[in-house]
Amino acid sequence: MAPWPKLVFLMVFAVFIALLGIGTFSAAASPSLITTFSVSPKTALPNESVTLLGTGFTPSTTAGGAGAFGSHQITGNGNSVVVVGGTPLVSPNAVYPINFDIEGNWTASIIIPITATVLAGGTVIITVRDDQGLFKTTQVSISRPRITLDPESSRINTELTVSGKDFPVSNPASATGNQVAISYAGTLVKLVPGDFSGDFTVTLPVPIGTATGSNNVVSAQVVGFEQSATAIHEVPAPTIIVSPINGVPGTVVGITGTGFPPNVLVTNTRASNTNVTSSPPPATDDDGKFVTFFSMPVFSPGVQIITATGGDVTAVAVFTVLEGEPVVQALPTPSPSSMPTEALKALTEGENLVRVWSFDNSLKTWGFFDPRPAFAHANTIETMVPGRIYWLRLNRVQSAPLNGKVVLLVVGWNLVRW
Repeated sequence: MAPWPKLVFLMVFAVFIALLGIGTFSAAASPSLITTFSVSPKTALPNESVTLLGTGFTPSTTAGGAGAFGSHQITGNGNSVVVVGGTPLVSPNAVYPINFDIEGNWTASIIIPITATVLAGGTVIITVRDDQGLFKTTQVSISRPRITLDPESSRINTELTVSGKDFPVSNPASATGNQVAISYAGTLVKLVPGDFSGDFTVTLPVPIGTATGSNNVVSAQVVGFEQSATAIHEVPAPTIIVSPINGVPGTVVGITGTGFPPNVLVTNTRASNTNVTSSPPPATDDDGKFVTFFSMPVFSPGVQIITATGGDVTAVAVFTVLEGEPVVQALPTPSPSSMPTEALKALTEGENLVRVWSFDNSLKTWGFFDPRPAFAHANTIETMVPGRIYWLRLNRVQSAPLNGKVVLLVVGWNLVRW
């Protein structure tokens, strides 16, 4: 009977050893952590750096790892890459290999690529796959670029500020440019980069050739892509105000115009079908404003249409002719300014005028005018004298109102009789 206890002991011991073996095999074959994958921050912009965090990917207990102590990696070869919005990342947007620790945990910094999918904004999927084919996905929210205008309505040749937000950021770690093309009514105006926050502010002139009374698309487009942020800028229609708004025939009527093209002659002013344009005709200033006067013709009592046309645009107002005997009133006759700074303002505002020379035959002396501030006290032309000859040097071709008439000037020297 003595051998039985010994036999039972040996059997129990064998089962114990077998159980130990089973436990050791299980621990080596499966990861000890649940596989997770996340991105921080969860909201980002194109070209911005974000951090990826993975846990529970393939551990070193699985053979084949090329990292330290047999740890595994995202290698950057084949399918073992980081993919953002369907685009596999390459350097410098991702630096491979991405090494795991022995338990399959890892972290890495990537740069969100500038692609059409990313620029479209919304939810963008990020996928990672390790060297054993284990993959996981997460998502990042991308803000869509947008712009605002200040002001939203203004005249031509005035300053317009375009502010952009959520454009590709400036990132010194990225090799991708983040230039944004600013266009007005389809014409490229400026190139500007986004800053470290993906924002920009740029000031541009409302183009002189823009039609009054028009709505125009201002767009900000990331260079190299079709996506763009847009806003509408209004160039208001010209207006005229008459003062007084009623009176008997012969009443002197003042017209104040705004919103016209700058530096053009108002060549056609009418009361009904009667031409009442002053001589010389008024010219608009740099802001598209003008003032002129006329005597109301003899009309029957009632409402008459007043129109003013300058630069191919027309504004309309009304005047009520009252019943009564015609009156005779003197018209104000403001003469054009004779000071060079005012008389040549249409040329100096755009920095087109270089210099003016004139010869005074009675004194046998030359005089000059240079619009640069440094010459303010050196200039010898103090007034523009009607009938005198002036030499004007320009940087570019321009039509300008000079002493009540429009003159076409060319590049270089121009001989002009004032």
